[in-house]
Amino acid sequence: MVQGRSPVGMKYDARLNRESAYEILIRRTESIGATETGATRNKAKTEEEKGRGVMGDLLWGASRRQGLVETMAKQAVRTVGNQIGRQILRGVLGGILGMGSRRK
Repeated sequence: MVQGRSPVGMKYDARLNRESAYEILIRRTESIGATETGATRNKAKTEEEKGRGVMGDLLWGASRRQGLVETMAKQAVRTVGNQIGRQILRGVLGGILGMGSRRK
């Protein structure tokens, strides 16, 4: 009753497309999945892995193992993170305790 008297009541009474974005994306994903089967994906993946060879597996890793590049990258990130964390901790503790300002 109140909606009928409202100046915008007619705008909100009209029904529009009630389909959610989730439903649209699911339908789109299913249609893409129907055209490209799982066997096609697995076949392409194994062909790509075969093309790398032993050296490629050593550098980039096999399906379940880390490669040399990934191991080195993780170690570098870990080292940089430790150094930055140590510097921040020294700065905070030095500011709180005032150790740096007492030197003569």
